[in-house]
Amino acid sequence: MSDRITWLDDLIRVQILLWDRVDARLRDAHDVTLARFQALHALAGGPARVGDLAQRMSITVGGASKLADRMVTLGLLAREPDPDDRRASRLALTGAGRDTLAAASVTYAEAVAEAVDPVLPPADRDRLHELVGRLLTRLGG
Repeated sequence: MSDRITWLDDLIRVQILLWDRVDARLRDAHDVTLARFQALHALAGGPARVGDLAQRMSITVGGASKLADRMVTLGLLAREPDPDDRRASRLALTGAGRDTLAAASVTYAEAVAEAVDPVLPPADRDRLHELVGRLLTRLGG
């Protein structure tokens, strides 16, 4: 039992440490939080409703709505009519949002590489990605 507790605790600590490191780099370089970066990345494929954004980010609809509101205010996202439901709107990247995503993606990749690459060779990174993907699939994420 305690091995599973330690394992999960370690996994959570790794996530927090990586989050803090990448978030700090994005804030310093682009004045964008990691959560905002994730929202931009989640909408890179095209406009989506708030509920879809929440699902893609694994956050609550209320959290996604508040995040979207702040990003609209910052000019990173825009609300546009939903062609499938005239009562609803969709979130879309603005030009500033696309520019921020492009620049911040480089910083994000560099921050992750600096933290992970010295510790895990490419084969281990690939295996870790595979294992995490299996867990996400099983857990519905």
